[in-house]
Amino acid sequence: MTNTLSDLDQINAELMGQGARNPFGRDIEIGTQVSGEIVAVVRRHRHNSQGQPLFWVNRRPMVAQAGDPVIDSQLILETDERADANDEGLRAVTLDRDVQRAISAGVRRARAGGLAIGGRLDGLLYVGPAEPGPGRVYDLRAYLPPTD
Repeated sequence: MTNTLSDLDQINAELMGQGARNPFGRDIEIGTQVSGEIVAVVRRHRHNSQGQPLFWVNRRPMVAQAGDPVIDSQLILETDERADANDEGLRAVTLDRDVQRAISAGVRRARAGGLAIGGRLDGLLYVGPAEPGPGRVYDLRAYLPPTD
C-alpha cells in the first residue's frame, strides 16, 4: 500500500524527524535492535558535503545537471527507548538496501500490502556484516499493520 504524501504530510514528517536518533549508526554492535510504531516518513534529496544535490549517473551518485535524484528515505519510529533525559524515544531508520531487504521480508510475512503510518516494526535487528562483501545483514521479527 502506498499513500501519497501531501505537502502538509511532508512538513509534519520533517517536524517529527527532528531529534530522532539513528539506532544503526557507524559504531553499531551486533544484536542492536529497535521496535516501534511508524509515526512519519521522511524523504530527502541527498546532497554532498558542499550542499550540492546528487543525481544518479551511470549508477553512481554525483553532482550533475541531469539524472534521477538520489533520494534518502527514513521511517520515524516512536519507541519506548530513552537513552537520556533529552531522548523523546524517536528513532530514524534509514532505508538503505540492507534494511529494505529485512523490512520487505517482514511485510511479506505479515501479508500486508506495504508499510503504513501506525504500523509497527517489531524487532528490527542488526545481525552483522554481510559475508562476503560490503553491507550489513538485518532481520525483522515481525511487521504489524495498523488496526483500523
